[in-house]
Amino acid sequence: MKVLHINTLDKVGGAARAMYRLHQGLQRLGHHSQLLVGRQTTLEPGIDYISRQIKPFRTLADKLLDRIGMRLERRFGLDIWSYRNSWRIPQTLTFRQADVINLHNLHGGYFNFRALPKLARHKPIVWTLHDMWALTGHCAYSYDCERWRTGCYDCPLLKDTGQQIVEPPPVPVDRTRSVWEAKRRVYQITPLRVVTPSEWLRGLAQESILASAATIQCIPHGIDLDVFRPIEQEVARKALNLPMNGHMIFFSAHGVMHGRKGFSYLLQALEKLPDTKSIWLLTSGGHAELGQQAERFSICQLGHLSDERLQRLAFCAADLFVFPTLADNQPLVVLEALACGTPIVSFDVGGVPEMVRHMETGYLARYRDADDLARGIQLLLNDDNLRTRMRHRCRQIAESEYSLELQARRYLEVYKRAIEHAHALSNPD
Repeated sequence: MKVLHINTLDKVGGAARAMYRLHQGLQRLGHHSQLLVGRQTTLEPGIDYISRQIKPFRTLADKLLDRIGMRLERRFGLDIWSYRNSWRIPQTLTFRQADVINLHNLHGGYFNFRALPKLARHKPIVWTLHDMWALTGHCAYSYDCERWRTGCYDCPLLKDTGQQIVEPPPVPVDRTRSVWEAKRRVYQITPLRVVTPSEWLRGLAQESILASAATIQCIPHGIDLDVFRPIEQEVARKALNLPMNGHMIFFSAHGVMHGRKGFSYLLQALEKLPDTKSIWLLTSGGHAELGQQAERFSICQLGHLSDERLQRLAFCAADLFVFPTLADNQPLVVLEALACGTPIVSFDVGGVPEMVRHMETGYLARYRDADDLARGIQLLLNDDNLRTRMRHRCRQIAESEYSLELQARRYLEVYKRAIEHAHALSNPD
């Protein structure tokens, strides 16, 4: 089978990494998988970027409309004429050769969702949702806002303090209502098979403007269990030149200080612990600003770890992985912690409870409750036997539910049904 994945980036960010792993899983099963992305960050066979592929087909009108469209989007939030490349994708060789198209993130400044009907006229479409953006008029995560259910308007995340956590970045003019309506109209005329990595997001999709999709099903992300696997803590700490004594708490995110990832709640929780002198805070994904907290406990910042084997060492070096995210679908870092056998402390939110099973693979704290987060950290750090049992259970669940091969085989079934359905529509006799 020939599969073409379309996404903002190839290997940077959670959605890109999840897509790339699926791409690898399909290839290992002997299938032909390629990536077509908005921005390419690595030179590798099977990966190309949209602008290069569509260059021979771009017209003067496309270039003119792109310029006008970008100015309208930046100034007024209008994206009607932006990213004209999207309509040219069906002309590219990789698209024409594919049996099925697997869309991933369509936001990120490279794709216009209004082109979906044209893509679907040529190939069967499977759309993997990595967040809530497909359901809303702007936001990748709506937090406690429910307006996406009936029609976005007067978005609270595009103004005041909401701008600190909204994704994608806020636009000058609130056009969430018109964008939500435009998405609804597009979905009504586009045959889509939707896949969500979490049951949480599947439930939301079934209650949204995507409810009319051909199918909406959950296929969790997969992970290479040979790369992310448990190793002795002493070996991991020695390899990273970390201290051998004391408890170590690991926090990792693509952008440590991003408000959605909840690093500030981790700092608040650490402040509440009775004894922080023996605790090391280990971070990766950027520079963490600690301020006065730096005086209370030791910190080791690893920066961005692009190599998965170094990421594995960081998980295995830690006693706990603490990830107090405020909104998430199926965060890869939690999956990686599971595979490495590292117990997790996190908030009870989004798709996290599907992996962090309370007192089984970690501790689920009450949402935005730094006291309960501290309680969970303290409980697990004080009980070596409990952590040992959790480590075994983490790995056991990763092996039974989140292998890369299992994910790839599940996707192949979705692709097969999508191709068969498209063939039946084009050959009714």
